[in-house]
Amino acid sequence: MHSLVTALTLIACVAICVRLLTYQRGPDTTHRLGVGLCAWLLIVCTGGQAIHIVLVGAAACSSPWQLGVLAVLAVLTYRARGNVARILRVD
Repeated sequence: MHSLVTALTLIACVAICVRLLTYQRGPDTTHRLGVGLCAWLLIVCTGGQAIHIVLVGAAACSSPWQLGVLAVLAVLTYRARGNVARILRVD
């Protein structure tokens, strides 16, 4: 069970990181420093977690609760097409 949670955590981290790295701004959008820093931090943290899991293996500490948060973040990231400003927008 624990290795399944770790494998799913790895998949969620890689999915989030890759989607954020492949985001392309539209021609009419502006760059906002705060949103860019949040995107950078998400890329670093999810990429770092993925690298950690790959290097440590099944002994990497990941919980079902962490997996749940990452799964929700992955869904939000893909629904926003990688646009962190759309994830952070509060209507």
